[in-house]
Amino acid sequence: MDTYKMTEEEEGLLRVNQINGGIVLPIVIKTAIELDLFEIMAKTPVGNFSSLDLASSLPRQTQETPVLIERILRFLAGHSVVTSTVVKDEHRDSRNLYGMTAVSKNYVQRQDRTSHASSLLFINDKLLVNCWLVIYIHFFYI
Repeated sequence: MDTYKMTEEEEGLLRVNQINGGIVLPIVIKTAIELDLFEIMAKTPVGNFSSLDLASSLPRQTQETPVLIERILRFLAGHSVVTSTVVKDEHRDSRNLYGMTAVSKNYVQRQDRTSHASSLLFINDKLLVNCWLVIYIHFFYI
């Protein structure tokens, strides 16, 4: 019997559906979407970015911005939403470079102006999450 081998795009879509059903990972992805991290990465042909590169592309920055972006990207890399590569500079200091995957590409707006970002943002909207939280508390604790 032949087994079906999913394409990279199909695997990416499957992973997007798994992600959209969780709690912590979708909130971190929501933050990345709201910061336009995936859009910035997709629009720049370089391919791999440091947290400092991405932080410098944001309209507002503080001293902590690169550190916060690094934490977001490390978390996403741990869940295979972005790639992570450690490189050493001429001073032998190491830093992480991050790149897009089939999963993160699904959160980038396509030419037809659609993206899976809209469904994730809707599912994790504060009002909707609060409604589910009230139902959960009422059902399990009252």
